[in-house]
Amino acid sequence: MKPLIPTTLLGALFAFGVANAATTTPVGYYAYDGIGGGNICIPSFVNPAAFSGALTAASGATLTVAANSLTANAYNQGAVYKKFYAEITSGPNAGVVLDIVSNTTNVVTLGFNISGLGLTGTETITIRPHVTLKSFLSSAEASLNAFSDSATFYANGTFQTYYYGGDGGTGWSSDFATADGSDRPVPPGTGFVLGLAANVRLTITGEVKAPDTFVQLVGGVVNIVGPVNPLVGDSVNLSNTGFERLAAFSDSVTIYQPGPLSVFKTYYPIYGPFPGDPGVLSDDFSTPTSDTMKYTTGAVVIPSSPTALKLDSGL
Repeated sequence: MKPLIPTTLLGALFAFGVANAATTTPVGYYAYDGIGGGNICIPSFVNPAAFSGALTAASGATLTVAANSLTANAYNQGAVYKKFYAEITSGPNAGVVLDIVSNTTNVVTLGFNISGLGLTGTETITIRPHVTLKSFLSSAEASLNAFSDSATFYANGTFQTYYYGGDGGTGWSSDFATADGSDRPVPPGTGFVLGLAANVRLTITGEVKAPDTFVQLVGGVVNIVGPVNPLVGDSVNLSNTGFERLAAFSDSVTIYQPGPLSVFKTYYPIYGPFPGDPGVLSDDFSTPTSDTMKYTTGAVVIPSSPTALKLDSGL
């Protein structure tokens, strides 16, 4: 099964090539040269932590930390989008990202029940503000073209395109009136198609994210995902990203050519050569691929059923 990206988008999408690697400190930057056309964009940095600490309990849709550790209502959701998330940073669930609805001085209420995770209530967590479309590209605004440069998100089988400056200012708008896309979150490991009308160099800043990342994929539709790694600019074998953990012979991973966003290759997970080996990716259902991808570029993944994909950080 091949992913379908509307042909109306192909002429106005964006490609980039990394020019500078992140520093080895927790905060860094990278620059990439955008080519008029398109590419799949995966933010490689996260926002600085607002809180880090150990749980004292976890049940239902709540996480509990030590008394008076938090400022009440500091992480409440916005009118449209969740503003903050809690990431599990220890134990077998390290890398799981959980959207926050509200908080008291020691209890964080999440957007769904987490009983199925089997948390012990002793894990460590980190709370961060979401990277949003506007915050991700804020340092690049001087290089963007109003009303033409765009960002297209895919979710649950539909897509939404926002245009830079479409609100008449520096916001991202789908209706050319309000900045309805500026606060759209880009959770770790996910991305969007970013379009430029002309070649441009963009600079992206942020903080390095160390643990692996779990991304919840929707079955049967386009999911834009990729590993979050501070070694931006470096390439990695496709079979060392986490994509190899997808369902063998059924789930697909498609890499697109920069610029026109034409399909480069579609890969499928296959079993390793020996029993018990981890899976690998193949574009012919038999030969393990040696193809690589750059961190920050991502891929279109179509799983046969809903699944939580663990993406490797490379650390």
